[in-house]
Amino acid sequence: MREREVDSERAPAQPLWMAMGAALVGVLLGGAAVFLGLTGRPPSALPSAAPAACCDGASESPPMRVEGATPSLVDAVARTREAVVTLRGGQGLLGTGVIVDPAGLVLTNFHVIAPQLRDPGVGLGGAGVSLVVRFANGRELPAILLVGDREQDLAVLRLRPADTAETFRAARLGRSSELAVGQPIFVVGAPLGLEQTVSSGIVAALDRTHILANRRLSLVQIDASINFGSSGGPLFNLEGELVGITTAMIERAQGIGFAIPSDHIRAILKTFGQGDVRRSGQIGVEASADIDLSEAAYRLGYRNGVVVTEVVAGLPAERAGLRAGDVLVEIRGRRFDAFGEGPEARRRFAQNFVDTVRATVPGERLEVTVIREGARVQLALEVAAASAEHQVTVDAEELLGLVLEADAPVVRELRAGAEISGWTSAERLRGARITQIIGRPVTSLADLGAALADLRQHLHLGARATIAVGFALADGTEILVQDFPIARA
Repeated sequence: MREREVDSERAPAQPLWMAMGAALVGVLLGGAAVFLGLTGRPPSALPSAAPAACCDGASESPPMRVEGATPSLVDAVARTREAVVTLRGGQGLLGTGVIVDPAGLVLTNFHVIAPQLRDPGVGLGGAGVSLVVRFANGRELPAILLVGDREQDLAVLRLRPADTAETFRAARLGRSSELAVGQPIFVVGAPLGLEQTVSSGIVAALDRTHILANRRLSLVQIDASINFGSSGGPLFNLEGELVGITTAMIERAQGIGFAIPSDHIRAILKTFGQGDVRRSGQIGVEASADIDLSEAAYRLGYRNGVVVTEVVAGLPAERAGLRAGDVLVEIRGRRFDAFGEGPEARRRFAQNFVDTVRATVPGERLEVTVIREGARVQLALEVAAASAEHQVTVDAEELLGLVLEADAPVVRELRAGAEISGWTSAERLRGARITQIIGRPVTSLADLGAALADLRQHLHLGARATIAVGFALADGTEILVQDFPIARA
């Protein structure tokens, strides 16, 4: 089974109260990052200062500690206070943000700034979105939206001081991969408008998925309080390092909040800075759910996993040392024995792996555990961006529910559980060639890829709709399905 397969048994979305509760409507920035030109700058990249501090874990003002001293919450709050800001728009409080670069780049949630996109003064693509940023000492500065990514629920703003050479105290980006369950953390936000409120707690769990509308995005679960106005605020460890951005809490729950991990943020910021179009992750493996686990895996206590059957040369899996014959049993330190045993349980495990890889941002690290020659082996892969050809197949499965042939816009099969599979004549689509979509002719995978990319960009996250899709069936009949269902994954 290749990475392009899609989970056929998705868990239902949990009810959430987003800390800003913003309905993402109005002018769309799209699932891919949309770059807004400022001061004559071409809209293909962030300012050159952006990646330096925010993406390599360094900053101009690293937190200071006495060697061997126990980290103090009081000291950590004091070290980070100047980097935390409150965001306000035309209708008052929006949420919280954190400065991630001395040049004045502020990171927050996309849903925090989304209400501003409904402002009549905002142009197409989000041009003209501006906010007021308030610092801990009460100073206020205007800021303008540089980048918004609805899919990742992240947005980057740039402060606009009168002195363009002014620099700011930035948070130091830590490694969320080093977080441990039970580790003390704290968050800073503006719950109910109470600015610079600190809430402490612990890491309650790691690698939580099926939480946000982008259900595959892996989050850090915390027990520190998150309330209205806290969204977009920083999650710090006691070293004063930024290890996440708070994003949501479960409705009607007490002390169950979530944050986007800093390793994911680092990769996203790097992607923004390079001006790359958002693509799914890819590592280059084939794995089989039909092969039983090795005896060694069972002896080590595993009951679920998949056997790697092929490793593609030149892609991350090969570079990390993954080999054909390895039995994949853990993803990010998590095992999946709860899925049960047997072929169906292994297929669920494989699908979870597919979803994890796809949701990982190119450049992000993915830790896996395999059984090799009777022993556990831990490997770290740096995920690559899917090729243009592979991205077409991913988009076709996620948007249309169609699994394509590798080299042509021809339907090999229907994705299990896809909405189109409920159509009475759905089986006729096997072997059919896609000839048009949203009124655009399709003669190649490249044509289809361009149309699907546009379609993805203009969909609300989680929205469902229908479009017209044309097919040439295997028997030569041409049909146009006027109400073909589409949905965001």
